Amino acid sequence: MLFGLVLVFLNASCGPPAVGDAFTLRLGGWTVLPDEDLRLVYLAVLDERCPHGEICASAGRAIVTMSYARPSAGPAVSFTMDVVKAEGAFGGYRVEYADLSPSADFLTLRLDRQST
Repeated sequence: MLFGLVLVFLNASCGPPAVGDAFTLRLGGWTVLPDEDLRLVYLAVLDERCPHGEICASAGRAIVTMSYARPSAGPAVSFTMDVVKAEGAFGGYRVEYADLSPSADFLTLRLDRQST
């Protein structure tokens, strides 16, 4: 719990995130990247990762469901990505870094603009 509170505090104390910044979302929470007119919501997670301290044949997977919207451009669109692989793209952005807290309550992301 303390881990999550520290992440939320650090995120809140640094101002709104921008492309290239790491930022943390709480499950059910949202953030806005004002310079991009972009709102992101962390909706759900299917956490099948290898438990911390265990030896597993694979790292497993953690599929997160998120939505994004550009309020000036239209309704929200949902997407999923595997946080363990840290690969994802949506709406002209690429997920450069993704990390899920051990409890899966907090998702940390860093985005970059997708090259055309």
